[in-house]
Amino acid sequence: MKNVVTFGIATVFGVVLDILSKWAVFSQLDDFGKVTIIPGFLNILKGENEGVVFGMFPGKTNAFIIFSAVAIIAILYIYIKSNKTSFLSSFALGLILAGAIGNLWDRIWFGFVRDFIDLHVAYKYHWPTFNIADTLICIGVSAMVFGSFSTSKSKESD
Repeated sequence: MKNVVTFGIATVFGVVLDILSKWAVFSQLDDFGKVTIIPGFLNILKGENEGVVFGMFPGKTNAFIIFSAVAIIAILYIYIKSNKTSFLSSFALGLILAGAIGNLWDRIWFGFVRDFIDLHVAYKYHWPTFNIADTLICIGVSAMVFGSFSTSKSKESD
């Protein structure tokens, strides 16, 4: 039961954090404004992503809405079928679900995903702009991968 609560809290907290962060940036930053947090590394700016990863395949909003809804159903199905004994997998799936819901919310309400985190390295290398939902998905997937390696090692030692 404890890990079901973990899954729920991670999901709700992640969705709220994503939506509130997008609201804060998009309601407070003027249309062409940029806030430099760490010069040469981190900026906050408004970005509208009509595509998927890195803005690929723009203009297919309805297809992405359907794909996102199917992904959310798949995540819920995986969680329901899991044994729910692992804190890490419950937390990770909650984060992945939160990210999927946050980006789906944007696609439904705005027709695009609102991005605002802009990373650079040494003013030269630029990572495509992203948001909290994308970060939650990456953290969740990384935790799942990490958990799978640590689980297999502990099973080998038994």
